[in-house]
Amino acid sequence: MAIELNDGARSAAPVIRLQRLGEVAQLAVVRTEQRNRLRKNLATGEMEPIPNGKDRSGNPKVKQEIVIHCVAMPGTTMEAKLGDEAAVPAPGERVRVILKAKGFGDWIEARKQHRRGKLNVGDVLTLETRWALQYDQDGNPKGTKIETQAEADAVPRNVTVGFYGPVHLTEGTSNQWIEAAEQAYRNDQSAERQQRAIPLDAGDDFADEFGDDEELPF
Repeated sequence: MAIELNDGARSAAPVIRLQRLGEVAQLAVVRTEQRNRLRKNLATGEMEPIPNGKDRSGNPKVKQEIVIHCVAMPGTTMEAKLGDEAAVPAPGERVRVILKAKGFGDWIEARKQHRRGKLNVGDVLTLETRWALQYDQDGNPKGTKIETQAEADAVPRNVTVGFYGPVHLTEGTSNQWIEAAEQAYRNDQSAERQQRAIPLDAGDDFADEFGDDEELPF
């Protein structure tokens, strides 16, 4: 039976969720990507970048977020979710962390303190949830800092709650997990090259030009 080749597209990995106090994520970093934050335009139904003032030249800016692609390590207790499916990832599973606003700022500070900004594949990202905040309908924080899960559980379901904690970056020390992250990085690089490849419509001309009797110039 013929084997159909796929197009090299990478399926999205589940996203780590900060949703309960006292949880931890231990992750081996594979790669990162910075991108525009999007929100739904209620009038058009389309997703569009969120404005963020203007730069020094007067050009419009948009809010940013960082996506950190990782491999889950032992000790992770946070769930990762994709669509309707959520579960604590097993060691070795691919996951993503998406940090925005304060979380993005914490990531920048963590990088500054880690090799002065230099990041290697296999470095360890540790996330913890230590407190939470409530938000009003306009996205502004309200009330006092929530520091127990019982308080968080008592918040009405129609109120948005964000969970927060320290963001740490440390050098990878386990060859097993460094190698796992490096293999994931190589897999991603290979998939990206395949996506960028230009398909050739060879047809008969290809066979004529590169037949069995073609003499190579060396």
